[in-house]
Amino acid sequence: MELSNLNIKNGLCLSLGANIDSKVGSPINTVINAKLKVEQIIKRFILKEQNNQLLPNQNKKYLFWSSLYKSHPHGIMEFQPDYINTLLLVKTEAFPISSVENAKFLLQEFKNLEKEFGRDTSNLKERWQPRCLDIDIIWWDNLKFEDHILTIPHPRFMNRNFVILPLSEILSRFQRIEKLNIEKWDS
Repeated sequence: MELSNLNIKNGLCLSLGANIDSKVGSPINTVINAKLKVEQIIKRFILKEQNNQLLPNQNKKYLFWSSLYKSHPHGIMEFQPDYINTLLLVKTEAFPISSVENAKFLLQEFKNLEKEFGRDTSNLKERWQPRCLDIDIIWWDNLKFEDHILTIPHPRFMNRNFVILPLSEILSRFQRIEKLNIEKWDS
């Protein structure tokens, strides 16, 4: 599905998840603490790209977080604890233009944050291992890129309820919807 079909424009979307304890505590504590650190990374990135001149208007919201969600680990047969997940959508005109260089820079910042929380990356060949913190770039505007380090948009995000449910929560804040009274239309 094309991202344009989801009515998403000018946005960077990140997924955060944890299912084992980190250096700061339980998966819930980890995700809550990581949210603050991710916000700091995003704000520093905006300032760096704007030459320390322009941070989005503090009165206007531009970081849209979903609630925390609990999900079963995906793609595994052996037991693992459930994940705690959240999603962030960054939407502001002050945000730098999406590019491979900028995406790789942010990815490295997020990987450094994962290590700071205690993520062990020595066994990267095994997929779907327990993680004290996992941060993925789901998409960034209409950027399309793939190499051995990064794929944007994330190739399987449409099949992940831990992305789709939080995303629908965030997007519902932007869209007015009302229930129709069918009796009025049946006359």
